[in-house]
Amino acid sequence: MKTTGTSSDKRKNKRILIISAVLFTAALILSVASRKIPGAADWYTAYIYPVWVGTLGRLSGIFPFSAAEMICLALPLLLIADIVINLRMPISILMHILLITALLFFLYEANCGVNYYSRPFTDPAAVREAEFSEDELAGFCEYISQELSRNYVSEYPGRSETARIARESMIRLSSSYPELAGFYPRPKQLAFISRLFSSMGVSGIYSPFTIESNINGEMPDMEKPFTSCHELSHLRGFMNEGEANYIGWLACIGSEDTAFRRSGWLIAWSYAGNALKRTSRSRYNTIYRTLPDDAVRELTHNYIFWTTLETKASDVQDRINDAYLKSNGLESGIASYGQLTDLMLLWFRENDQ
Repeated sequence: MKTTGTSSDKRKNKRILIISAVLFTAALILSVASRKIPGAADWYTAYIYPVWVGTLGRLSGIFPFSAAEMICLALPLLLIADIVINLRMPISILMHILLITALLFFLYEANCGVNYYSRPFTDPAAVREAEFSEDELAGFCEYISQELSRNYVSEYPGRSETARIARESMIRLSSSYPELAGFYPRPKQLAFISRLFSSMGVSGIYSPFTIESNINGEMPDMEKPFTSCHELSHLRGFMNEGEANYIGWLACIGSEDTAFRRSGWLIAWSYAGNALKRTSRSRYNTIYRTLPDDAVRELTHNYIFWTTLETKASDVQDRINDAYLKSNGLESGIASYGQLTDLMLLWFRENDQ
């Protein structure tokens, strides 16, 4: 029996090694092809990635909770249990770790890595070459103030309503931008690790391993609609954070829901208002005084929330995220988030009556 068991373990480990090698090889092929073969990433994002969203994304979307969060919590416990059970068979433990690593690497490349090299949502050259005057920036800030006055809400929608409206808002936006059309799983608010996200200054994250949009459940309500739409934009293959911000903003201001529109305009002020403050403090102060009192309260609460919880982990997370984005071809790193201001100003220039 002992010999049979040993032979069985060897066969099992051999199968795991073969499966791991196949997954690693497939992931490397995807990685190299997306970087080196012109048009490969575009084709993959247009025809293969939607299949993943429609299968794995639809499956994880069934659960009312974040599958990614549950995996993060369960995986360490499962690894510890595996070590205890196979304590006398270290090779089996190593094979299991190898298989998990290979699977995660493959899922990352298949559902995220390739998309970094596919077509952009906006024209990069137009954004780089765009120049805006102080008057344009001030004019946009005045417009934001007017929109905030028009879009008052006494309270924001709850967790399930936010998820539903976010999906509807993205579908509504896709009528103007066909590249955004497709299936959208519900965005999930994290239940157990939101405080960790807050301490790191993270409002949301896209999980390529479960194809889920996850948002920080404890951050101020004003950010939840915008962040939900931002993370959902990644499910259409747009990984550039500045573009994801822009798509999320467009979905919010074009939403049929007042709270979502308000979220979009509050976020717009957070970016454009700060840009104006750096350019002309006097003009910023003049326009700031026109903001509705309720908007000022929300913006102040949002600022206090993030600055109060900010820790050294936030700086570490920023450095890691910056390196991660740059390693995936985004030369500006975390500075790409700030691209939203230029994109909004381009939108304002095209839509200002």
